[in-house]
Amino acid sequence: MPSWLASESLPTEDRVRQLIDVYFARVHSVRCLGFLHVPTFTQTVLGTSLQQLEPPISGLVAIMCALAAPFFYGRIAGAADEGGSNPRIHFFDAGRGWAAIALKAIFLPSGNQGIETLMTQVLLHDYYLRVGDYAQAFLVSGMVARHFQLLQLSLEYDTDITCRIGRMKASEKETRRRVAWACYVLDALIECGVDQLRFISASSIQVQLPSCEDLFARNIPAVTETISPGQTLPFVDNESLQIDAAAANLDLRAYYIRAVVIRSKILRYVKHLQGEIPWEDTSQFAQLCRELHVLENSIPAQYAMTQENTCLLKMAGRLNLYFGLHILLAQTYNDLYRVGVSRLVFPHTATKWIREHAPAEFLRLCHHMCLTKAVDIATWLQELWRSDKETLVDLPYAVHAQICSSVLVTSLLSWAKFARLQGARAAGGSLLTHLSLDNYRSMLETNVQILAYMKRYFKAELFYESATQALKQFTHATATGTLSYNSSVLASAPTTSQPSQSPPQPGCLEYILNPLGTYPMARSQVLEPHGAKAARGPADDSSRADVHLPRVPAPTPAPAPATVFPEASSEFVAGILQDGRLVGNENLPHSVHHNNNVLDPTTGSWETELQLMMGSGYPTFMDEFSTPYDYGY
Repeated sequence: MPSWLASESLPTEDRVRQLIDVYFARVHSVRCLGFLHVPTFTQTVLGTSLQQLEPPISGLVAIMCALAAPFFYGRIAGAADEGGSNPRIHFFDAGRGWAAIALKAIFLPSGNQGIETLMTQVLLHDYYLRVGDYAQAFLVSGMVARHFQLLQLSLEYDTDITCRIGRMKASEKETRRRVAWACYVLDALIECGVDQLRFISASSIQVQLPSCEDLFARNIPAVTETISPGQTLPFVDNESLQIDAAAANLDLRAYYIRAVVIRSKILRYVKHLQGEIPWEDTSQFAQLCRELHVLENSIPAQYAMTQENTCLLKMAGRLNLYFGLHILLAQTYNDLYRVGVSRLVFPHTATKWIREHAPAEFLRLCHHMCLTKAVDIATWLQELWRSDKETLVDLPYAVHAQICSSVLVTSLLSWAKFARLQGARAAGGSLLTHLSLDNYRSMLETNVQILAYMKRYFKAELFYESATQALKQFTHATATGTLSYNSSVLASAPTTSQPSQSPPQPGCLEYILNPLGTYPMARSQVLEPHGAKAARGPADDSSRADVHLPRVPAPTPAPAPATVFPEASSEFVAGILQDGRLVGNENLPHSVHHNNNVLDPTTGSWETELQLMMGSGYPTFMDEFSTPYDYGY
């Protein structure tokens, strides 16, 4: 790495401008991070000497450079296409010193807590997620939420939406709105449907959604809809609006925000399935499904997934958000319909009642939807990989690729078991007749290839390993005939018993959240005194509110060394530790074994990250490969 990329002070002004250009091309355009008004920033900030910048602005510039540094390093190394000749080089090591500058800037005792400082905090949170510092990211997210409240960003600056009075420019008001929604999306991706972790509620934000990029760049005021489709703010003069003008002014980000809102509802629903009968028309499942369809159908023609739009948005540098919206919608369908697919919700018993009592047609619909949407995601990832690889360098795409592989393999195995039990003809045989096993294998291989590329730019080793193990599971299943619908090849997979360990305390969030979420990952990096964390046992199924089985008293816990995986169920354990050594994991990469040294969970090492993958809401396939799952019904 060039020494200036590892420096603890900002580089020359020419290099800063180069880094800022990379930032606007690769970071500003992702998700809801496009809150800076580029013309104003370019004129007022980049047209000034760095030494003359106020601390809030210099901190913002520093974190922008830190986020751009991995892309710059990758281009210098000439490895942006295929990962380079030395996979041990991590591009995300570049810019760490500049992130430290930004962190100091938000704590300066100058009393300036303006919106620039909040922007720095939002970008710092994204930076810490990329480099794997989840505890720091979680703490910064709390600062973001409180700063959001301090600046009262849940409300418009004033009722003058069209800027007739002129107290604030249209671009400044739009920046406030975009920062507000960026804070919401950040918070929503942490709370994952758990009320205890929510600081910012979508229903409390009385701010219109982001306007289209062209209006924002040109500093033109515009009225848009709120989070509720078809509605504007109550003080907007609707009589002066043309028909559907508010909807026509919506940016791609607006639909992404609406997708995040619906996904939060669905994640909350999946965690509370008690008494739910999803195949009934009056069920919550049906209501959420209708909301998803309404959102999907509301996406305008210029943002629909077509070859023409892909070409145009590539020229505009907006492929990340464009593909990200459609992939997020597809994954949200999977989040909902997985309740009828074996092994797609953890723990397995959370959906046991549904799978045992649901009509066969509903189960077929769930399998068909999950497989179809996973194929869509894999296809779009392949297309984006061919179109612009650097566009994929964003953490949500690593999650999408890993979950896509898990859903593909799990849905195929679950359907094969279901079809054999029902009879292939009665169940309907193959779900997607136009696809062969070779097509699925190609999708899984591309996901692995994409993740291998990503992990140079941010910490994505676990996502890569999970996708690799999913591919191995698929290869094993095809070789042994597990994916066949012929009942003569059906072999009952051995089931594993739950180890005798103490149940979690009521309200313990690690057992109901996706272990790859920010909160569980942050918890893994916190050192608790007296081995308190190791003493907590795994979640027994009866501790969850969404389990349909009667509560069974937990057995007396047996003493265990502190180095075991305490939060993983036996169904997902990747191996066991004997005398401080990890064994029984021949399929894990060499770095997991770490030369057979003891892996310290307080350092964010593989042992800690591995146990976070165990028991994920989606399967990770990080367990011993030779032990197949029991896809029972």
